[in-house]
Amino acid sequence: MKKRFEAFLIVCLSISTLIFALLWQIQKNNKDDIRALAQASAADACIQFAEYQTDGCESSYWYGVASFRSFQQAYHSLTEGTNKAVNYTFCNDVYGCLVLSPEISQSYISEIIEIMSILSSDVEDENGYVRMSELRNTLKH
Repeated sequence: MKKRFEAFLIVCLSISTLIFALLWQIQKNNKDDIRALAQASAADACIQFAEYQTDGCESSYWYGVASFRSFQQAYHSLTEGTNKAVNYTFCNDVYGCLVLSPEISQSYISEIIEIMSILSSDVEDENGYVRMSELRNTLKH
């Protein structure tokens, strides 16, 4: 009787361990929350930069920069270890220009708004990152 119980217990524990491992893997690969954070941050950056463009209020620009940073970090977490991780470099360079050269970046606010509008619709849209790369090149020169 005792051997039967032990065998039954081992089988039950093995099955529960396999189920736990499967659920763990599924949750680990689920990046919907990170994708939503990246898109929401891109949308907020777009809104803040648009407010800056209309009102000229410096605080709107800096709120936009902060939202851009949030978008950038979420996107990095979303694409880490994939072939899309290179897009993070473009975002990082643009962020550096937004922070270190605000007067230059502010002169390209329309382009920034267009890019963030694309990415707020779909954070993984490659067109947005192609445009981000072009903006990076423009801001660096």
